[in-house]
Parts: sequence; C-alpha cells; structure tokens
Amino acid sequence: MFVRRVVVSAVSGVVAAGAVAVAVAGLPSEQQKPVRCGTGSQLSWALPGACEHVDEPPPGVDVTRPVATSTLRAREGAGPAAYEAAETLGVPAPVAAAAASPAVPCDGDGTSGYRTQAMYVVEAGRTNRFASLVGNIRLWAAGVDDVVNRSAALTGGVRHVRYVTDTDGSTCTANVLNVTVPAGSMASFNATISAVQALGYTAANRKYLMWTDATVLCGIASMYPVDTESQSNPNNGSYAQYARIDSGCWGFGDGASQHSVEAHELLHTLGGVQSTAPHGTRAGHCWDESDTMCYADGGGFAMKQICPPEREYLLDCNNDDYFSTYPDPGSWLDGHWNAADSRFLIGGGNGSGGGSAGAPTVLGATISVNNPAVPGLGTQAAVTPSLPTGRTVSRVSWASARRDCVFTTPTAQQTEVVCDATASGSTTVTATITDSTGATKTVTSPLTFATGSPRAVTVALSAAGQSPAAGATAKVCTGTPFPLAAQVIDTASGRPVKGLATPLTKQAGTATASAAGAPLTGVNGTATLSATATAATTYTARTTAGAVYAAASPATVVAEPGLCSTTLTASTDPGDGGSIYTGDPVTLSGALTAAQGGVTFAPAGIALTARLVTATGATVTLGTTKTLADGTFGLAVRPTVSGSVRVTLAATAGYTAATATAGQLTVVDPATRLTAAASATDVGYGQTVRVTGKLTRDAGGTVTPLATKAVTVLVTPSGGSAVKIGTGKTLTDGTFTVDVPLKLSGTLSVAFAALTGQPAATVAIGPVTAGTWTTAVTATSSTSSYVAGTSATLSGSVSRTYGGATSPAPSMRLRVLFTAAGTTTPVQVGTASTNVSGVFTVRVTPRSAGTWRIELPTAPGYASSSSSELAIS
Repeated sequence: MFVRRVVVSAVSGVVAAGAVAVAVAGLPSEQQKPVRCGTGSQLSWALPGACEHVDEPPPGVDVTRPVATSTLRAREGAGPAAYEAAETLGVPAPVAAAAASPAVPCDGDGTSGYRTQAMYVVEAGRTNRFASLVGNIRLWAAGVDDVVNRSAALTGGVRHVRYVTDTDGSTCTANVLNVTVPAGSMASFNATISAVQALGYTAANRKYLMWTDATVLCGIASMYPVDTESQSNPNNGSYAQYARIDSGCWGFGDGASQHSVEAHELLHTLGGVQSTAPHGTRAGHCWDESDTMCYADGGGFAMKQICPPEREYLLDCNNDDYFSTYPDPGSWLDGHWNAADSRFLIGGGNGSGGGSAGAPTVLGATISVNNPAVPGLGTQAAVTPSLPTGRTVSRVSWASARRDCVFTTPTAQQTEVVCDATASGSTTVTATITDSTGATKTVTSPLTFATGSPRAVTVALSAAGQSPAAGATAKVCTGTPFPLAAQVIDTASGRPVKGLATPLTKQAGTATASAAGAPLTGVNGTATLSATATAATTYTARTTAGAVYAAASPATVVAEPGLCSTTLTASTDPGDGGSIYTGDPVTLSGALTAAQGGVTFAPAGIALTARLVTATGATVTLGTTKTLADGTFGLAVRPTVSGSVRVTLAATAGYTAATATAGQLTVVDPATRLTAAASATDVGYGQTVRVTGKLTRDAGGTVTPLATKAVTVLVTPSGGSAVKIGTGKTLTDGTFTVDVPLKLSGTLSVAFAALTGQPAATVAIGPVTAGTWTTAVTATSSTSSYVAGTSATLSGSVSRTYGGATSPAPSMRLRVLFTAAGTTTPVQVGTASTNVSGVFTVRVTPRSAGTWRIELPTAPGYASSSSSELAIS
C-alpha cells in the first residue's frame, strides 16, 4: 500500500494548514462548526475545515525526480489490474469497460451536467509534454472509470465516471485540457487551485482531475467532511473540487499493491472516506484493507487485513464505508453519504435522489419495531431480507434481551412481541435470518415501553371451563382437580394482558377466605391455577393497581362439587382394522366429558390409561396420558402385538368409570435387510479380512437404519457347521465394519439375530480361503568355535509367503536342534519364538563339536521349514 497527500477543502479555492476555526460559505447553518486541524497523525477530519495531510510517496518512488516521457508512456494505468482483480474475485463488470482502452462511456452531449474534467497542467517556462502524453492521460482516465465500474459490479450495479468527453467516431474519450499556469503555481496545492481558478476553472458542476507535470508531491485532493445522505451533500456539486497528481505517481495500478492514484484522489472529491464511516480514519481514509482508499495514514487506527489483496485495485472493502450500489439496508452507508450516489457518476444521483440501485451480493436485512409498546400488550415487529439473486430465506428466529418477552410467531418475518405488564425503560429485539446457502444476518432494534396514565382492565373468572355470570355456580367433580382461570383484558384495545399478577382467594361456606395463589397471566392474558373442591367454594380474582394498569373490579365464581358421570371417546390413527409394523407409532386421541347437575363440561388433568387386549385375552399396557383443558387427549403408543386398543378411566369419588374402544390393530413384523462384503476372499492363514455392510429395517418400502445392533461374522467349512470368527455393532446409519483374522476356509457370511419385532437375517458373502503359508528360516551363530562350557548366540528370522507376497512371520514357535559330531540323529536342546518382526535370538551352550539347526515345525496354516546347519568346533 502506498500513500499520498490529501487536503480537505472547506471553502472553494481556499486551502489552509494548521489549526483553524472557519465558517463555511454556502453550507447550512448546522454545518457551520469550528474545525480543529492537528498536525501529522493528530489531524482531525471530523468537522468542515481546511486541513492538509502530507504523506509519503509509494515505495521506490521519489516524487522530486523528473520522470522521463518514455517511462510515463509505458504505464498502463488502473484498467488491466482492476479487470484482473474483478475476475479473481469472480465478479466481472456487467457492462464492458475500458480495461486496456482509452474509450469511456458517452453520455449526452459530452459537456452538460455534472462531469469530471481531465486537465494536463504545467508551469510556464517548463517543457509542455501534452502532445506526447495526452493519449496516455486518456488511457489512465479510462482506467479510473474501470475501477469505478468494476467496483460497482461487486454490489450488482453499474457506475461510470461522467467525463467531459470528445467523440471519435462511435466512441468517446476523456477530454483533456492543456493548461499552463504561472511559474511557482506548483509550490503548493493552494497555489495550484488559485492558478487554475484564475483561468476560469471554477464551475461547481465540475471535478477538476489534474495531471500536474510537477515534482513536488504524489497526490492531493479536496473533500468536504460532511456525511449527510442527501444529494445536497457539498461533495456533490455545491462547489468546484480539485484533485492533483504529480508526474511521479501518474498511471499507477499495474504493479503489486499499486492502485490508481488518480482513482484515489477522484474518490476524495466524490466524498470518500468520511471519518464517521465504520472503518473511517480521522484523515479521510479507511483501515480495513485491502482497497484503493485504505492505508496507514496516521489517522488514529491500526490497519487490519479484512479483504483479499486483490481488492487493492477496487473500491471499498466489504462495500460498507464509502461506495456501494446496494448498501446493506439499515447499515451506516445506507443512511449516510455514499459516493456511488454521486451525480458525477453515470448511474448515480440525478439531483433529486440517490443512484440507481444495484443488487445485493451478500445477505442483508432491515428490522422494524412498532415503538413504543404498551407493557403487557403485543406490538408488531418485522424483518425484511435483502437476498442475493437465487437465494431464499430458510429460517427466521427472533429473540429479545428481556427474558419475559415472547414472540407470537417466532419463526415468521412478521410477528408480535409481548413483554410483561411490569416492563419499563427499554430493551432490544433481534432477528436472525438464514438463507438457502447457510449465510446469516442478524439485525437489532430498540424496543421502548410507553408510560402514562394507568389503563383500565377487566378480569373474568372461569372454573372447569365454565364461565357463568359473576357469582354464579360452575359444576366440578368432587375432589378432582379442575382449572381455575382468570383472564385479564385491556379495556381500550380489547386485547389480553401478559405478565399481570392475579391474586386469587377461596372461601368454603362460612369459613374465612384464604389466598389461593397469584399466578401471572400468559400471552393469552389468562392466569391458571389448579384447584379442588369437596364443598361449595367461592373463588375471587382481582388485579392490583400498578404504573401501567389500574386495578380491575373483582370477579367471582362458585365451584359446586358432585359426582360426575363421564363419557369417553377414543380413536386410533391408523383407524379401526388398520395394520402397522411392529414398533411403529400409533396415535390415540379422543375426549372426556363430565356431567353434573345437568351441566356438561370438559374435565382437565384427568388420568387415562391405554391398553391392548390380544386375541387370547392377554392385556398389554401401552401408556398413560391426561386430558387437556378442553377435555381432549392425545397419546403416541408403539404396539408390538395385535389386538383391540382401549382407553379407560378408573372410577373415583368424583367421577364414574368409563371405557372407550379405540379400534382393532394388526401388528406385523417389518423385513430385515442385510448387505455385506469382504475386502479379500483368499488370504494367508490368520490374515485380517475387513467385513463391511449395512443393516436396515424395511417397513413396506420405508427403509430406516438399525443402529447399535449386533452382527456376527461366520465361516461355514464345507460339510461342517458355522464358526463365529468376529462380532461388531452397527453405527447410527446402520453400517458396520468388522476386522476378522481368517483362519478357516469355507463360506463367509454375516448374521443378525432376531429381536422383538425385528426378524433375523443372514447374508452369504461367498467362499473364502485361509491358505497355508510357505515358510523360510535363516540362522547364524555368533561364533563357529567354542570353548567347552561357554555359550553362543544363535539368531535369525522366519518369513512367510502366500500368493506371491512375503512378510515376516510373527509369534512362531521354533525348535533348536543339535547333531553331535559322529552321529546322525538331531536332538532338541531348546526353543525360541519370533517377535512381531519375525526375528528370533537364542543362547546355547555347546558340549561338543557338531552342527546346529533351527526348525519351524508344521503348525496350523504354516508349512514346516528349517535353517541350514551351522558347524560348531
């Protein structure tokens, strides 16, 4: 990254350095603020004013040395590098751009409107190289346009620099003025601006992009530190603005980390980068590398590598600070000055609004919450996604910083949030959207709570689902729990109130009233308490006055107990006469009603038992459940035998017994599917064979894995019985892997033993051979001549061969044989064993001259062999 010199101009044509306090001509009164300009890295760009920030030139460039015309003509400018960067990032410009051509888009008559004027500027008395370099300046100007357009493509839009243009047939090129200024005009940026203004270049609808044939600095430009979003932003044509690039920095953009200085300075005049941007520095740049405007400018921030190095040639890493044709809705750039909206750009602003929108390239979202909310009542919240092309919303989730806040539809884009009636102050509401690629976007909004005069509420009380007039009777079953429910309604809106305490009292006969509880109302405005009564009992519900709600008038109900007659209904899914597979779920559902004193109601919390009666009369308990507030029930059971399903209610002092037949079910076993394969079928004795396969359950075509089930690997010799050689267990997906040492020839198979409701299965893999190894023994002696009574060491190895492959023979038992001189009969004098590498070592004590030999006897799966004889003297 290299750096350049930049100026922020407060008054057209006036540039100053040092600490100043100015009133800016032409700016709104709210922007007339004092400005502090520090020095070096302490420079503040936060307020309008005239400030100069002097930076170093790019590495290896001495801006004070003249640059030969031939060197300048060899520079390609930014176009090719911008093209390659866009291609690397996979986002080519949607409209053909210059890249390596001086052509720029034609727009209108080439002069009207808000435009950038290219200028070659040279001091009087110096060599004027306009004729030699005008073609290159046009190429470099086209490269700046290419940077802008390919950067717009990153967010799905199109932008071009609207140059003052010349027409060459059917194409346009940037019009380049040949301007001579008085000697000494290049000494400072202020002097240069004054000189070109004296020549009449003061139009507010022009950005003057000057290629100054001087050797003083690298790049410098004017910018207004005003971040307002409006098209009246002073960077958008309120005053003439100027950018100066001296010859040492012309035409860059074609080397490593060498972006276009011309593009950088022009972006300053378009209003980038504001110090208030998320990654803005106090010196008008950014710290989230890589992009054209970011570098360590001494503006108070450490650089961070956020975007890939290829973005160095393009604008705005992550498109969130100063340039985006589709800023993330609700983001900083969505509500502040965005250089992509400049009316100096084709496709940008038109004087009455922002630029033409591009398309989102990353998932974005906006959130809205209807504030303020009345505590206890719902308020609307909505999240609107901005989806890149081809993506869809796969999931939405809502959350609040307050635990008592709930959402009526917590997975919908539009919902209501309801917090307790005691909520005050403010909290936050957060929505997280996940799209079809797995990308997520989280947005947060404040949620505030209204205050004011206490609101009127009403409370209604019911018992066992009955809501008689205040003080009237509700029938209940003696000694049986029933729901006592108090519902609180906000009078003005008619909506239920959440999180409001409802103190309840009870009074049996003439006894003193006592507290029954004070439950909080739920999201439906109802507070529920379980109660029982053995005598007529009066229940009273009320609310107390608080900051938000006034006290409600009490509501009463009399619970009158008695013996209830009951009626029970039940059904199964599948229905009566249906068939299922063993262990498959069957849904039992139905309802219980109770009647007492001519009143029928739905008893809640009543225990029911589900049973199955087989053809032989045996009874199997399937499960238990309880009735809900409306008397209904539901229960999932998994029968393993056929029979009639019944639901029963046992009699109590409060209600009579009841039975309902739910239906006849036929239970059949599913099929067991077993597959298996072996890694090899012909191996040497004891070699490992890997057996793999899968075990599944087939219920009428619905195939599911059988997990954590035991499988057995078997070998059945010809004419013999199966021999178990290994076992294993299936994984969660039903697959299994078993490594077995093969020591038996025959037919290899895998078996699954039957379980309740799951038949046994066996699959034959095929014939396998555990072949006999041929062996070879080698041996050496530590010496061939001994002193009688001393020991010697015999060592060597045993190898085995099968199917053309040879390997060490481990754990082989060997015999040590000695044949005394003058005899022919060997005598075993010791034993030895090979290690895992097939190597053995044994110490012997010779008593006379003779020969030694190491022998491998015949063993299961191994042919015998022996070493050559070792002579001993």
